[in-house]
Amino acid sequence: MLRHATFRSLRSAHLCSVRAYARATSLGIDSSVENNLQTETNRASKTLQKFWNDVSVKECDTHLTVMLDNKPLRTPLGNALSVSKDRKLLALLLQNEWSSMSSLAIKPHSLPITSIVSRCIDLEYTAKPGSDPELVAKIGGDRSVISESLLRYLDTDTLMCLSPRAEYEGALRAAQDELYLPVISQVEKFLSRFAQDPVKLQILDADVHGLKGNLQDKNTKEAALAYLNSLSMWDFAVFEKAVLTTKSFLCGLLLLHNKSQNPSSDMKVTMEKIAQFATLETIYQVERWGEVEDTHDVDKRDVRRNINAASIVAFKE
Repeated sequence: MLRHATFRSLRSAHLCSVRAYARATSLGIDSSVENNLQTETNRASKTLQKFWNDVSVKECDTHLTVMLDNKPLRTPLGNALSVSKDRKLLALLLQNEWSSMSSLAIKPHSLPITSIVSRCIDLEYTAKPGSDPELVAKIGGDRSVISESLLRYLDTDTLMCLSPRAEYEGALRAAQDELYLPVISQVEKFLSRFAQDPVKLQILDADVHGLKGNLQDKNTKEAALAYLNSLSMWDFAVFEKAVLTTKSFLCGLLLLHNKSQNPSSDMKVTMEKIAQFATLETIYQVERWGEVEDTHDVDKRDVRRNINAASIVAFKE
């Protein structure tokens, strides 16, 4: 029992730390680095006050730009919040996010689509040769630095940390085996396309490994990195948001794969199913012990809000 309790404590500590990091980056920048650029998104995130009256979308050459009071809405790094013309639906959804706020007070989670699109735009901007190092620092580093951070989630992936079979009369572990193991197998096959040798993901089984940490082998990490490098900067930013939300590299991969034009049938899942994957342990905790107000309910909404926002941004019309 002590072993199981300690396992839960360590896992809870891990979830708290990554949840805090995900919230710190919810506005599309690394808030550990001060960003005083005078842009509309920074102003909204810092003051939480509505300062505009009219929101519109302006067609400019090959792009659609969101306008506040006839001025371009800008990202945290000062870039125009623009999307290509073939993403007209996304532009209208961005417009709706800003125009639907009728009160003066803005809640931190009010602009989930804007947050991800801003991140996409700013990552693309700082990826250009000769980018200002200070701007790169403001978004948490260059692509290689961000990739290394995302790779760490493979070792502590939500879908690869299996609970003791003695917990919840075995119900939680049975659900994990049923839901997670097929996904793990499918992801192994998928990542093997990017590797010289077949990928075999290392699972952290509480009954087998106890308190020992988990670590993926070199072949797996190289394959995962090759996959990340294959993504466009836009998809890379969406993937990052999905991973930070779910604490799962596998969930990020599933989300992007299911928003591609030709997802394979054996990896098809809904966004609600991905949310279930990410919160399965919490679901069983709530069923057993009840819901903690302003904690479990907030996390449940946050996970679904961010997953669905990421899927919207990933969608290609």
